[in-house]
Amino acid sequence: MLDDNLVFEIEKDAEEKYITIIDNKNNGSLRRKLEKESVPYETIGYDDLLAGKYCPDPSKFNMMVLMLDLGLHSRPEVLKSTVENYTREMQPYADAFGFYLGTCGNFNWDIPGWCAENGLKPAAMFCDGEGNLCHDCVGVNIAGGPKYNEMQKKYTGHLYIFPSMASNYDDFMNADHPNAMAEESLTDDMREVLGIEPGRDGYMRWLLSLGDYKYILKLDTGIGNEHFDEDLRKISERTRLKIKTAEEGWATLRSTDCLYTKCKSMLGE
Repeated sequence: MLDDNLVFEIEKDAEEKYITIIDNKNNGSLRRKLEKESVPYETIGYDDLLAGKYCPDPSKFNMMVLMLDLGLHSRPEVLKSTVENYTREMQPYADAFGFYLGTCGNFNWDIPGWCAENGLKPAAMFCDGEGNLCHDCVGVNIAGGPKYNEMQKKYTGHLYIFPSMASNYDDFMNADHPNAMAEESLTDDMREVLGIEPGRDGYMRWLLSLGDYKYILKLDTGIGNEHFDEDLRKISERTRLKIKTAEEGWATLRSTDCLYTKCKSMLGE
């Protein structure tokens, strides 16, 4: 969900980069976006990486990217163990690690702190200007931290959507493992009694109504989706929520800029 933030920084950085993507079923979105911007990259299998077949030039700026299954955001304990296992296994193949994800249900999951405590390579993840962790993909794009709490007070009963979430709406919703399992367990009789209309959209509308959601809150970071307004309109029709645009100053790329800058600075440490 945050590959737009990485691609944005890659494009903005004038230094020549040698990008290697670990080949798996999760990297299609990133590859398409890099190809659209004519950014060259190579791929390597994870087993080949572990077998020592990754041979970067130490005199150049090498970047290696591993994409994870989006569905892990709905299973915090599995996300945490998966990220930590990969981080341990990939220690010999990088000088520093940047984690392009939020804590996603793992409250105060400070991955750079965990790396330091375990004697691993230096690492960074999305934080606000005061060093507070960004707790999910929405938090990343408003640079919060505490700012997220402020937004929830100001915009109660809103479904927060930024450009990448709009373009990946179906993938994002289908990856919500607990809700998908709950929906599949419903019989037609249960749906009728509960007033749930057919299909996944019907189930989503019912969930939103339970939380008294009335609006979609548009958080425009300005990156990653040329059809943001069109995608939002379609989501509005499917959810039956009205669209409201967040006031200027809520959507920001500050934490995105800080993460990339921090990652590059660690290479000189």
